[in-house]
Amino acid sequence: MACFAFLIGQDGRAQVVREWTSADGRTLQGAYLEGDEEKVKLRKRGGTVVEIPLKQLSKEDRELVLEKVEAEQERAREANGELEKEKLLAGPFTYQLSDGHENWPEDRKKRIVDAMEAAVIYMNKHGKFKKHVYANNSPGTPTADANFDGWINWGGSISRRVALHEFSHTLGVGTHPNWRKNIKDGKWTGEHALTQLREFDGPDAVLYADRQHFWPYGLNFDNESSEVNDLRFVKMLEALRKDMGLE
Repeated sequence: MACFAFLIGQDGRAQVVREWTSADGRTLQGAYLEGDEEKVKLRKRGGTVVEIPLKQLSKEDRELVLEKVEAEQERAREANGELEKEKLLAGPFTYQLSDGHENWPEDRKKRIVDAMEAAVIYMNKHGKFKKHVYANNSPGTPTADANFDGWINWGGSISRRVALHEFSHTLGVGTHPNWRKNIKDGKWTGEHALTQLREFDGPDAVLYADRQHFWPYGLNFDNESSEVNDLRFVKMLEALRKDMGLE
């Protein structure tokens, strides 16, 4: 049975001392400091730090080191992911919950926050939109709606796709005075959006629009969302805003 003791490292944290076994059966008492796929650093009881190639350790100890290395790498990935998430949530497209959110049902609040954060991160990662929007819990709203002032009412449909779609309304789709000026006979006439669409779908592609929406690539329904279509939605939104004079 293995026996364990503790050393106090320079950072004041306790380090577990265990018995390490070499490939030829020799043993060493030491605390794990760090490692990689080729070597491990141990601190001996006297404080001396030694570096040992993994190939010189027993199979059990090699596996232990690799498990620790993988755990460290996973923690680093998570930390980097959190930093990236914080950076992307910082703008230029930002959001906040409306007043009174402290009293929202926790399950709905979590769903709204998850949808908003995922969509805000996506917008900031793939586009350049400067806007601050407000997410409001509105159970009486059939699906969701939004206006150019940045107010979003969350009703019966809560998802990242819906958030992206509603963001388009806060950025002028169907809500800015210049929206209808670019529509004739149910078709968009603005040159920037038409040029962008035809880069995607060919020289004969037609961009349809009504008082509130555009298609294709408007993310109006769940079945329109995909890895490719979501990216095209962002590009189309940038082009539509240029046509409305909202660069």
